[in-house]
Amino acid sequence: MRKQRGFTLIEIMTVVTIVAILSSVALPSYSEHVRRGQRVAARAVLLEAASWMERRFSVHHNYLGNDHQIPILPDGLNRSPRSGAEKYVISLTTGKAQATAYQLRAVPSVPDKCGSFTLDHTGARGLIGNTASLKECWGS
Repeated sequence: MRKQRGFTLIEIMTVVTIVAILSSVALPSYSEHVRRGQRVAARAVLLEAASWMERRFSVHHNYLGNDHQIPILPDGLNRSPRSGAEKYVISLTTGKAQATAYQLRAVPSVPDKCGSFTLDHTGARGLIGNTASLKECWGS
């Protein structure tokens, strides 16, 4: 009599079940890790745009500039990431046509638990439309 080689159906189904369980745990963790990286990139662009605004204030003595219009953020500071698929749109508003205030906003292209990030001329960090805490989303 010859010895049979191969796997039984029970063995294959056991392996498939284990792989499915591991995948159901690993995929959400990986997805959250990717979203967290996208949030970090958006916050970095917001901080860089705030620095650009402060340099503008140093030159023009207001956030509007010589033409008294809301400045347009330069390329690279109006989206995150700077190349590839856009995950956040960065926008700028000034308060009531005041030349002494502004707010930057990073709006995600897909809904996220942190919602939209905000950063204003005082350095105050905030969130709009969030379900997570400010500390969880902005860190520290």
